[in-house]
Parts: sequence; structure tokens; C-alpha cells
Amino acid sequence: MIRHRHLTLLAVPLLLSPAAAALASPASAAPLPAASCELVATGQGGSGPYTLVLEGFEPNQSVTINGPQGSQRTRVGDEGTLDKQGARYGKYSVSSKGHRIGCLTPPRQKPDGGKQGKVQVTKVEVITLTKPGTAIDCTKPSRAEFDGKITGSGNGKVSYYWTYASSSEPFGSGTATFGPGVESVSLLKVIDFPPSVNGVSPSVFVTLHVGSLSARSDQVTLTCAKP
Repeated sequence: MIRHRHLTLLAVPLLLSPAAAALASPASAAPLPAASCELVATGQGGSGPYTLVLEGFEPNQSVTINGPQGSQRTRVGDEGTLDKQGARYGKYSVSSKGHRIGCLTPPRQKPDGGKQGKVQVTKVEVITLTKPGTAIDCTKPSRAEFDGKITGSGNGKVSYYWTYASSSEPFGSGTATFGPGVESVSLLKVIDFPPSVNGVSPSVFVTLHVGSLSARSDQVTLTCAKP
């Protein structure tokens, strides 16, 4: 009789409370912290330059950012955040631990380059400072530099914006101030490249826009130095 009782008890299903069931689940099933990613316009009027903002990640978590300029592996800070300044406008996503999230992107807007106030712009130029063919270590970040020049006369501010390669979206904007004795304003533009994937040489050109005038730089293609 005692033996029959013992078998009956073993046949009863084992029921766990929700809390106990969570503890019994494999650690890999635990969800990752709520992470977010957003491309934020830091210029006036909701336009560039842009900063890619990551929040809600685990401290010092390794992440891979995928965007218009390729993929880049990096880490968030001690607070699980990262602000990547100088990001190009476009669609981004962030991957980590086998998970991927899309990044919010603001509406596409162009700064108003048509209203020049009391300044008469006569010429727009872009000088390529980085020599095409410059040898670089493609396993490390690199850059190309350009010098924009706006020539004009009068008193006031002139709106301008840059575009990257064949894209028509603003990639950095601002105003140039003219006044007594000021006939031209120089604008340094730096393009940062992430480490190249598979040894592909970085290549880019930029265009400076001022109202109905614009000027394009030379095409700069950097050369990956042999180890």
C-alpha cells in the first residue's frame, strides 16, 4: 500500500511558480536590455551635421554599426551609450550578440541656401587638400580633407551646405559671415573613413552648395599600403 502511494505522487506533474520558472530557464533566453539608436541632426533647421546616438546597451558592450559608409565595430561607454559625431545621412543599424536594431532617421531636409541677405556671392570653390593616391593603413581609420571657399561682397551671413559623393542629402551645413574687409571665407571639410573592409581603398568627393552656386572637389581615392 505504501508503495502504491509513492508511485501516485511521482505521477503528479511538477508545477512551478512564474518566478521559479524564470530562474529555471537558460540564461541565454534572458532578453537584452532595451537598446535604441537614432540619427540626430545637430544643425539649424533640422539639418546636418548628424550624430548617431546609441543608448540602453550594456556597459562597454561590443557593437557593429552598419551604415552608408560600411560597417564599423566599436564599443559603447561605461554607461551603455555612444555618440558618433560626423555621421553621414542615411539608414543605420546596430548589431550585437546576434541581435540587430534599426536606427531612427530624421526627415530629409535641405538647409536654405537661397537667401543670402545683403551678400552678393560671386564664386564658390573646393580645393582638395588630401592628395589622391595617398598611402594609408587601411586597417585603421583614415581621412580626406577639403577646403571650401566662398567669395562675395557685402555685409551679412551666407548659408551653405555640403553633399557627400553622389548623394543629394546635406552632409554638414552652416553660415559664412561677410563684412568690411572680408572678401572670402574658407571652410575646412574633413571626411572620416572607418577601417576598410577587405582592403578596399576609400574613395570620395564632396560638393559645396551656396544658393544656386556649387563647386565639386576632385575624386580622392586613398591607397591601401602593403604590410
